[in-house]
Amino acid sequence: MWFNPPHSEHVKTDVGRSFLKLIDKHFPPHHKYHKLFNRNNVKVSYSCMQNVKSIINSHNTKILQSTQNDEIEPCNCKNKPECPLNGQCNIKSIVYNARVHSDNEIINYYGLCEPKFKTRLANHNCSFRHESKENETELSKHIWKLKRAKKDYRIEWSIAAKCTPYRSGSRTCFLCLTEKLLISQADNSYINKKSEIIQTCRHRLKFCLSHLK
Repeated sequence: MWFNPPHSEHVKTDVGRSFLKLIDKHFPPHHKYHKLFNRNNVKVSYSCMQNVKSIINSHNTKILQSTQNDEIEPCNCKNKPECPLNGQCNIKSIVYNARVHSDNEIINYYGLCEPKFKTRLANHNCSFRHESKENETELSKHIWKLKRAKKDYRIEWSIAAKCTPYRSGSRTCFLCLTEKLLISQADNSYINKKSEIIQTCRHRLKFCLSHLK
């Protein structure tokens, strides 16, 4: 068995030596589990970087995905000047920012979408119209709060980041990680909950066998 503590220059303690001392302390020769846990079969190695294979694979995947993501369908809005993203409404795999203007108050919200932004926007508009879907997002909760107070509002949509979503066989979903990073760095003007940071990636589900019917 290998113990792989992450390497950090800020840690002054000799983690490897301390770990082996704990093995000697809690599993002495007379202990019944000494044969399983001793210095001969428990090793320590710092885990600080990827191996060459994973670096090459991640680089190739990044190049291929960036080439695919550069192809954006043209805007198909009936009224081009009123396109919510200035002609990029069919863009995919983005973290977007919704800026809600109401009276002298400005509230922001981060969201993400793997399919076209226009599809996600349609879902948002549906939650704004139907009160039964008020609790779908923090943004819809805020909009219904403004409606009950009979306040006028205006929403500006913008692209906060463009990322690659989870792919089958990969370890990370950069789309979810980017949204969590932006939420963690957000100030008090954002209505996103900090609990969104610990949510699991929902883009993996479509690659699971349990998702197939």
